[in-house]
Amino acid sequence: MGKHDRDETDAERKARKKAKKEKKAAAAGGAVEGRMRTRSMDGAEAPAVVAAAAPDAAGASADAKAAEKAAKKAAKKAAKAEAKAAAAAGGGGGGSGAAAAAAAAGGAAAAADAFTGEEWSTFSQAPFAAPVQAALSEAGFTAPSPIQARAWPAALAGKDVIAVAKTGSGKTLGFLLPVFHRITTGDIPGGGGAAPSAGHERVPSPLALVLSPTRELAIQIHRECVKFGAPSAISSACIYGGTNVPEQIASLRKAKPRVVIATPGRLCDVLERKALSLACCHFVILDEADRMLDMGFEPQLKQVVAALPPRQADRQTLFFTATWPKVVRRVAATFLREGETAEVFIGDGVDGELEANKAVRQTFVEAQDDEKDRKLYGILCGLDEAASVVIFANTKRRVENVARTFGAEGWKIVSVHGDKAQHERDASLARFVSKDATIMVATDVAARGLDIKGVTHVINFDMARDVESYVHRIGRTGRAGELGEAITFWNPDYDKDCSPALVKIAKDAGQEVPPFLAKYEKGKASKQWKVADAEKAAALLTLPPSQRRAAAQASD
Repeated sequence: MGKHDRDETDAERKARKKAKKEKKAAAAGGAVEGRMRTRSMDGAEAPAVVAAAAPDAAGASADAKAAEKAAKKAAKKAAKAEAKAAAAAGGGGGGSGAAAAAAAAGGAAAAADAFTGEEWSTFSQAPFAAPVQAALSEAGFTAPSPIQARAWPAALAGKDVIAVAKTGSGKTLGFLLPVFHRITTGDIPGGGGAAPSAGHERVPSPLALVLSPTRELAIQIHRECVKFGAPSAISSACIYGGTNVPEQIASLRKAKPRVVIATPGRLCDVLERKALSLACCHFVILDEADRMLDMGFEPQLKQVVAALPPRQADRQTLFFTATWPKVVRRVAATFLREGETAEVFIGDGVDGELEANKAVRQTFVEAQDDEKDRKLYGILCGLDEAASVVIFANTKRRVENVARTFGAEGWKIVSVHGDKAQHERDASLARFVSKDATIMVATDVAARGLDIKGVTHVINFDMARDVESYVHRIGRTGRAGELGEAITFWNPDYDKDCSPALVKIAKDAGQEVPPFLAKYEKGKASKQWKVADAEKAAALLTLPPSQRRAAAQASD
């Protein structure tokens, strides 16, 4: 075969391939157009490009290529919309995929209006007795916080409540006051349940239990319980680790409290000694539930469930948490009544993603270890005399070094960490709360739960160990409607893998990001500093809470 013959054969082969390709493109374009037309009948708008993308089989080659490209793009878009719709519907059922996809595209306005339950904007709407209302006014509160406004109506209606909100949002009174009201009015789940068995009258048997992950938070809750329980004659007791067990048991027997606040480990110790009965405990509150699981208290929580009244109808559970990841949802299911649970989501955190408090101004300072003391000195010298400062360091040794160094310079300073005895920690906290000391240096033991009013500044002398710890550290300021500032030392030798998460957290809160941090925004993040995909979070935020939860579960 000659050269001319070979060239002609190649040309023919190319022509055949071109014709075949054009035919396939035309067929693909028509198929996608038909599929999208079917979807539009269910309520989703079909992209106009698809209708215009199916050319004649005899059209020009350029048109065929354009049609094929448009068809593939439309098919990919359709598949993505279908996947989003399936996630929103919880993996199948519950309406057409097109309708769910349309809901997902509703935008932030739909998310803002997603809450459909009752919401109280004033204290007068709540049925609390006059002495309780007076106590709220005396404490300086003028209206319910968002979490209170939504959780109170549901809790007082007898429903179990899942409340997901950042720290410093008024959660403590969000769960205490409804329980106090139901106790004082005799509105006990299940009609009151069983009485203590014969021979066990001396064993305290509270009506309500509040579980807290740390003794500091337990003490804080107890303080509020005493303050706002007094007008209703609600007696309470607090038990936690690090103190003498027999003394706590003796106090329980003497007080015979209607409400017990406890840490999980110490509660189980007391239950095993048969010094406390939960047989008549009809109200169960878990505060900072996610933190309890982080600390490994799941076995203790199972032990507590086993000691409660066996019928879920005989108890009400209020489940408060700062995050809502899969592990927390799983444990919540063991406490909550199916079909009798109200969901309250406050803020933009979703699927375990934490949101930094926007009332806190975040500032970042580049500092290597040998520069930190000098830069901290400059920051403290520049603060107002009325400033109240919490400084976080990662080790007990660093805490003591900072406290000793700056105490010697004349600042009134206290330290809090795990090596201190409980009475020493209590004394340090008391000095800081009373403003006798203006600076508290602490490990992360103080990062969650403590509600210390008037903290103006948080300084991260050492970078937090993970995203969650960072958000909760800076949440010690900017609470109860006040503004605050968080200053974080960023060490280029150790903290580069934190940068992508720090940049995202700061930007999401509308904060300025310094150039030395911004240049590592696209860098590799560590597992501890991994931030959930922003596109996924944005898509979930457009859904109402019930669909948001189903979509999050489907994606796990």
